[in-house]
Parts: sequence; C-alpha cells; structure tokens
Amino acid sequence: MDQELSNTKRNAIAVSVMALVLFTLYVIIRVAFMVSSLQATMSEVEDLKQAATKKDLAAISTSLGKAADAIAAADSAAKDPLVQLCGFLPIIGNDIKAASVVASDGKLVLLGAQDVTNTANQLIKAGIGKQAIKDTTLLSTFRDGITNMNDAVQKLNWDLGQIDSASLHFGLDNKIASAKASVSSFANASQKITPLVEVATVVLEQPAKKRWFIAIQNLSEARATGGITGAYSILETENGKVHLKEYGSDKALLKLGRIDYSNYPQDLRDLWGVDLGDWRDINASAHVPYAAKLLADGWQQHRGQKVDGVLFIGQGVVSELSGAVGPVTVRGIKIDQSNVIDFLSKDIYARFTNVQAKDAVVGELAKEMFTKLIAGKVSASGLMTAAANDKTGDRILAWAKDTKVQKQFTATKTSGEIPEQFGPNVLVTVNNAGGNKLDAYMNLKVGYAEGECNVDTFTGYQGRRSRVTVEISNNAPKSGLPAYVVTRLDDNFGEYRPKGSNRELVTIYGPVGSEADSVSVNGEQAFVSLGEDRKRPVWIFEVTLLPGEKKTLVVNIVEPISDENQEKISGSPTVLAPITLNAAEISTSTIGECSLK
Repeated sequence: MDQELSNTKRNAIAVSVMALVLFTLYVIIRVAFMVSSLQATMSEVEDLKQAATKKDLAAISTSLGKAADAIAAADSAAKDPLVQLCGFLPIIGNDIKAASVVASDGKLVLLGAQDVTNTANQLIKAGIGKQAIKDTTLLSTFRDGITNMNDAVQKLNWDLGQIDSASLHFGLDNKIASAKASVSSFANASQKITPLVEVATVVLEQPAKKRWFIAIQNLSEARATGGITGAYSILETENGKVHLKEYGSDKALLKLGRIDYSNYPQDLRDLWGVDLGDWRDINASAHVPYAAKLLADGWQQHRGQKVDGVLFIGQGVVSELSGAVGPVTVRGIKIDQSNVIDFLSKDIYARFTNVQAKDAVVGELAKEMFTKLIAGKVSASGLMTAAANDKTGDRILAWAKDTKVQKQFTATKTSGEIPEQFGPNVLVTVNNAGGNKLDAYMNLKVGYAEGECNVDTFTGYQGRRSRVTVEISNNAPKSGLPAYVVTRLDDNFGEYRPKGSNRELVTIYGPVGSEADSVSVNGEQAFVSLGEDRKRPVWIFEVTLLPGEKKTLVVNIVEPISDENQEKISGSPTVLAPITLNAAEISTSTIGECSLK
C-alpha cells in the first residue's frame, strides 16, 4: 500500500513537473515570438523612415502594412493569458509588461497611421486644393483618422512614461529608453498637427463657396488670442478647391479704415481700455469669437464682402506650414522651418529697419507659403519634423459664421470659446501694453492648486480655497536689440523707460462663480482691475518688468464646489495654456474632490 502511494506521489510530481516544463516552454516560445515580431516591426519602421524621406506614399503604405502585420503578431502573443500571467513574476515580469505595452499600443498607432496614409493618398489623387472633390467623405475620414491616430500616440506615450527603463533586462532598458524619446517627440508633433488638420479639413469640406480671413498673429507682441495681427490672407474654398484671393500686412488693413464695433459688449470695451476700431487691437479678450466677428464685420464694412470664417495662426503654426511646403525665398532670404520662428519674432527687425519694408516682407512670406500649400506641394515628413521642433505655445484657433461649422470647431477644441459652465478650470492671458515686440523674451509659469474644502463662499454656498499663481519674466537683454523691438509706445513725456523694459496686462480668468480672497504681487497686496468675461471673474494685473526681472502674481480664490442647481462640481483642476511665443510651464495640484455637506 505504501509503495502504491509512493508511486502515485512520484507520478503526480512527474506530471506537475512536466506541466511546469510545458508551461515554461510555451511561455518562452510565445515571448520569443513576441520579441521577434517586435524586432521585425522595428525593421519595417526603419524602411518606413526611408520611404517617408522619399515622400513615396505607396512605399509608406506598404511599409506601414508590413509593420502593422508584424506588431499585430506581437500583440497577439502579448495578449495570451499565460503570457500576461507571467507579467506578475519577479525579475522578468517588468520586461514582459514593457514589451506588451509596445505591442498593444504600437499596433493601434501603426493601424491608425496606415488608415491616414491611405486616405491621404486618395485625397492627393482626387486633386485636393486644386479641384473640387467628388467624394465628400474623404475629408471627414481623414480628419477622424488623424484624431484617432493622435489618441493612440498619446496613449502609447503615456503608457511608456509609466515604465521604469532601469528595471528592464535583456537589452530592453536601452530600447525602451530610446522608444520613450522617439515617441515623446512624435506625440508632441502629433498633438500640434491634429488641430491643424481638424480645422483644415472642416474648411475644405464646405460644399458652398466660402471666404476665410487668415489672421497671421505676431506673438512677439502678445494678445489674448496669441498676438497682434501682423499680416492676413483671404482664402476662398469650395468642395476642397482653394484660391488665394488676397494677402497683405496690417498696414493694408489700417488703410481700409476703422471698424465699427458698436455691437461689441460695452463692459468688455471698458475692461481692457483698447481701441476696438483698430484692426490690430481687437483681441484683448480670450474669447476668440469676439475678435473673429470684429474682423469679419470690418471686412464687410469696408470691402463689402462676407467673411464666412476667421482663422488665427502665429509663428508656431507658420513654422509647421513652412515645414510642410519647404523653403521659400523672400527678398533674397531663404526661410524654412528651421529659422522661420526666429526670423518672424526677432531677426526681421534687425534686417528690415524700415517698418514698411518689414510689413511687406511678412505679407510676401504669407503669399509664398499659401501659394505652395494650395498647389499641393506638401511634405508630410517636413510637417512632422517642424511640429516636433516647435517649442512655442502657439495653436490654431478658428471661428465660423455658420453655427453648424462653429460646432465642429468647438468639438475639436479649436474654437477658442471660453466656457461659461461651472468647473475647476482657469485661464491666463497676456496683452502687451508697451507697444513693442519684447514678448519674444517673455516666459510664463502658471500654477493652479486646489486646497481646503467646505469653505463658505461670498454668496453663501459651499466652496473651497484655491490659488492661482503666475510667474512672469522678461528675459530681454539690456542692450543690442533694434529700436523697433524695445521702443515703449506708452511713454509719457519726461518719464524715462529703460531700454528692454516692458509693460504687460496679465489677466487671470477664475472658475465660474469664484471670487478673490486676496491678490498679491511678489508677496505684497496689489491693486488689480476687476471685471467679468463670459460669466468668469477676471483679475487684470498691470505689470512693469525691467530686463531680467521676474514677478510673481497670486490670486487666492474661493471657488464653488456646487453649481446653481446645488449639484456637486467634479473634475480635475485644469489650466488652458496661454498662446505665447515661449510655451508656458503649467502645473496643477489638488487635495482631492470636495464632498457636499
């Protein structure tokens, strides 16, 4: 009997060992297959880079297909339940998880890129820009594809960021670290290009003839929507066909005459104290439709032509367009994506000291770029490279007179509309009040911290204490800049303004229903202008900065934790980044959501 039990135990152990061996072999084979498939994917990606350099869409599509097939095989292995189970093992668990992330997320990226490339090829064959498009669904398909691919890229970038490269083995540490850098660059480019494509496709797919005013902003002289309008273009579109009808500098707009702004809200006219009849001074409010409607009204008043929509772009978007169309030469100067930002924000003032010549150059540059863009001479790889290298805080903003089209811009978050709903979100803008171009040297840091809960608001409702902090710096050199850049137009007779000094109007838009508990500059109580824009309280700081000077502005607020219906307000604190030449640093924090008593 004992012998039989012993034999049974030995057989059970033998079976268990065999099962473990088979399990181990199976997992090893599946993991090896996953790794080899990922290596095959990387090989195809290298071929893809070569195809992209040659601008061969057919070769790009083929390489994407092969890479997608290879990574799909890796993804299949990664999703094997037994392989996933091994992700919890010590030592190799992190390696399996890392490879699984690359396989699963990477598959979505490559499949998305394949869809986008195929649709782009169809649009080019259809003669997009040059002639009317018969298949009107192609543009919406392309837009959806770009949006979906961007979502996949951002997910891959986020998931890779959660992996500790130092904990990996078998050479994966270096490969994942390299992948992080590449994907981060790609994610930055994708995030900048996506809204550009979303706006462009909405504009191009309009079936009837439409006229679009392109306001080319100079972010070196800050405004709430980005910068002062330095040049413009008029585009006419119909079913994918585009014509450049007109272009010019801000001087051409000024010659048309003043804008009748009688329909503009009186309280906002008073808030910033700007001249709304001046084409260059209409965008002090961050709510883009205000400025867009004024531009459209001005064009109708003086040219008798209806404007169906307005697009706002600055040096950052221009650099991306420059990457797409390639180098252009204006008055003997070669301008491309590597130098266009510095040229438009700094160098142009040294090269063209005559203001009329400078303004003409900006207009000529706009003409050359849009002419090449409309002709379809576009490089996708150049666009991606320019977007990846764009360090500005610029982004495209769009408005349409047609409410249905405007809803499309709102859905893609390119409308620049300031929301009137309750929620933990703030916005910071800067309006240059010195009349110079020193905002090329301005830097901002914006922080929004949610704190103590269940504090009574001034209206008697429940709220919480929060703090909005803005650190603004003037990093202009004390000497060496052209007079046009540093001259203060706010000079008062007999009052000395040091060269390189500047005056800014920094506006903090608080959450709907919030009020200030205290306001300070560099820790001392400060006087600010108070107002309201889109149901939001605004605090406007008048800040003077010497070269190299930095000031810290703080508004301690009490914000509501319930809306007008006494419903709890949820959501993480967010800051809508200001549109500035130098991208602002944004930080948020919270002690958690508040509960209603």
